[in-house]
Amino acid sequence: MNKRKGFTLIELLVVIAIIAILMAILMPALQRVKRQANTILCRKKLGQYGLASRMYLDDEDGQFPYSFNWLYKDGGRGCRWHDEANNMINKPDGGGSMWPYLKDKDINLCPDFAVVAKMMGCANCNGATIPVEPQYGYCMNSYLNGDAWNSVPAKYKTSMDKVRNESQVKNPARVMNFSEENSWVVPELGNAIINDNNLRATPGTGQDHFATFHNTSTGNINKGFANAVFLDGHVEQVTAYPPGNTFILSWPSGPPIPLDW
Repeated sequence: MNKRKGFTLIELLVVIAIIAILMAILMPALQRVKRQANTILCRKKLGQYGLASRMYLDDEDGQFPYSFNWLYKDGGRGCRWHDEANNMINKPDGGGSMWPYLKDKDINLCPDFAVVAKMMGCANCNGATIPVEPQYGYCMNSYLNGDAWNSVPAKYKTSMDKVRNESQVKNPARVMNFSEENSWVVPELGNAIINDNNLRATPGTGQDHFATFHNTSTGNINKGFANAVFLDGHVEQVTAYPPGNTFILSWPSGPPIPLDW
């Protein structure tokens, strides 16, 4: 009569060790796949922003929305970007000029931004204790009918004092329309972070810049990339480095691009 032999303790420990090794090998790969999937999803959402912008421009004869209140009437100040109580799904009367083209669509927030923003917190709430529950993470190029022109020295305004219509943009394929910002300060890029709907870049450091959290590790979160949708509707990966690159991809007046102020 054959007796059924069970696993010995040594055999069980060997199996557990093999499983642990396999998990250690597979988990980083699975995390990379998840990050890649989230990046693709974020780019898809920005592509939808490009379509929404196209519909808006067609309805407004090419006139850009004002970059400060395209999403929120009040510009999204007061921690609107992470204030769930003031989400426009809950308070639609607070929606800005482009909100009718974006409402009821899950396209206003990148999953990766939601994760890193909760991890990094908000450094610009003026003492307010609003839980960080990200509601949106995309900002509009402030050189497209925005207040960025107030920062431009007169000698560079030439014949175009302010850009308000898409017909004034020299190279739509190289001018960013919407992109992502960080919720934390990156000292070497400047002290500006997401605090409204507006992305105002200037040469060098000190003003708004592209986000740095895509395609990088958690320990190197200041050195990654952002996604941006350009005026011709295409989406691509962009970088805030070297400091001032955000400005180069925001400047709508064509070459030469001024870099000395």
